[in-house]
Amino acid sequence: MSKAIREQIVKVSKLMYERAMANAFEGNVSVRDDNSIYITPSRICKGFLNEDMIVKTDMNGNVLEGMYKPSSEIKLHLAAYRERKDIWSVVHAHPPYATAYAVANKPIETKAYAEMLMLFGRIPVSKYGTPATDEIYYGMEEYLRDHDVILLANHGIVAVGRDCFDAFYKMEAVETMAKTLILAKILGGENQIPDNKIKELDELREKFKNESSQPIMNNIL
Repeated sequence: MSKAIREQIVKVSKLMYERAMANAFEGNVSVRDDNSIYITPSRICKGFLNEDMIVKTDMNGNVLEGMYKPSSEIKLHLAAYRERKDIWSVVHAHPPYATAYAVANKPIETKAYAEMLMLFGRIPVSKYGTPATDEIYYGMEEYLRDHDVILLANHGIVAVGRDCFDAFYKMEAVETMAKTLILAKILGGENQIPDNKIKELDELREKFKNESSQPIMNNIL
């Protein structure tokens, strides 16, 4: 299991780097395994990770295995795992379009994009907290109860899921949606979906949320 987790973290980390969701100094990925977590190391480019670089810690962030320091954002990951027992992976990055909303301190929300409403409803923005400190997760916790993707004010975006692919897919989806909404504004603005149809999308979102789903960690990307 340890080897599989390390492989998945490396694969997702490289995807983030290749798809310009994190530059050489950004981004971190973790997976919880019972009472320990596996997390990317600090100050190592995500595009050049290998399995031996992944750090294993306990739920307090104490290193159990690994030759590197864990990500400086480990407190963000640990807070998410403490808040919800159904979270098994946390992905944090700075994809540019979604991060533009975070820097502007604006939630990603719309009444014109069906997939956005059906999958997420809205993406809230938490209050600013200094990176690598306890402050980074203070504002996140209140939203994490009801949201799997959250903008961190003036910083970036965090996504959680049942494995690291699940969390990554959510982040990637939000990034493309943020890009689409920004482009729509350039074209003159959004064309709102009728209120009764928005209600249908809200109902679909609740249905999807309550449905059980199979793990997707073995998907080939």
